[in-house]
Amino acid sequence: MNNQNIQPEKITKPIQLLGAWLVGLFSINSTFLVAAVNLSELNWASEALVIAAILNVPIFLIAVFTLQTKFRPELQEDSYYAEYINQKTNESVKIPVSTQNVQELLVKIEQLEAKLALSLTGEGHVKSEEISSLLFGVNSHFDDREVIKGTLSAHDIIRITSFGPKDKQPTQRVMSISQYLSSEKIKQLVSLAKELKMDGYRLFDNRMEETEEDVLIGSYGDPQFEILVSNT
Repeated sequence: MNNQNIQPEKITKPIQLLGAWLVGLFSINSTFLVAAVNLSELNWASEALVIAAILNVPIFLIAVFTLQTKFRPELQEDSYYAEYINQKTNESVKIPVSTQNVQELLVKIEQLEAKLALSLTGEGHVKSEEISSLLFGVNSHFDDREVIKGTLSAHDIIRITSFGPKDKQPTQRVMSISQYLSSEKIKQLVSLAKELKMDGYRLFDNRMEETEEDVLIGSYGDPQFEILVSNT
């Protein structure tokens, strides 16, 4: 069997003629009726034109019904019609990119963007818009407190407080995260903890402890989870 390429733009579809037929129907009927009115002296001719105008309507409807039944695949878009021809004739069909459904291309682009976003998140990047509304507390005893604040500011975080008694310094670099935050925000905060070179993190009940902050950088106590550092 010889392989033949069918170009969709060369396929003549009845749907392309339907609009022209509709315009032609109105034009012909209008011409017939106007002529029938002007031919007042020839009654038989006027009657013939009126009858012809009336018969044009059912003929047009029958033609449309035939298109919707017998030629329904041909009424679809080029890509669908080409696929129909491919299945019907078992011939290879080549569809140019310009004839593809624009909506399908947009869906594919959105899927690629979603995969790219997930890939960036997996590499340790933090989505600032997800955590920028949270209230952060930074331990006042940290020597790199200003560096930490600068990092938070780079992620559009502007709600920052200070905490920590004057006579007690933290023994480890621990980030405490409210257990009421979503798993996605916790995941991004862990990435932020890694960026801030925290030793580990823990989840705490800020409601029971009556703590306003959602995140405490430099909290006291041992970490509940370690921060995994990639070798790459």
